[in-house]
Amino acid sequence: MNTEDFKVHDIRTFPLCLIEPHVVAPGYSQQWAQELDALMARGEPFVLIYREPADDEPHPDRKLRTQWLKQHKVAFAGLCRGIISVLDDAVRRSHFDQMGQMGEQVFGVRYRTAPTLVEGQALAWRLLDGEG
Repeated sequence: MNTEDFKVHDIRTFPLCLIEPHVVAPGYSQQWAQELDALMARGEPFVLIYREPADDEPHPDRKLRTQWLKQHKVAFAGLCRGIISVLDDAVRRSHFDQMGQMGEQVFGVRYRTAPTLVEGQALAWRLLDGEG
């Protein structure tokens, strides 16, 4: 995979794929889907790490991402070992934990939160090792 082809996911530390908040701008979901297609085509397990995700993703982007996740549910769950949101605010982490439990049931992918990027990365490695 060419890192230059990825605008949403920072894959320089693959299998840890980092998503920074500034790339989640209205209209990003098409690129997000193309990049996930490329990650899936690689056929190797990975973890998505979102730094300080927003609470108000634009509806068209959420809709496209949800459709992609539904369409690729089994294959995605087979390769994505987890989605981690890094949130320094404990109240937001709690809110995201609750939302994540619903997402786990729907899409079959573990969802976790962490207070720092370092802790999120450590958690990602544990998920890749089958723990957590």
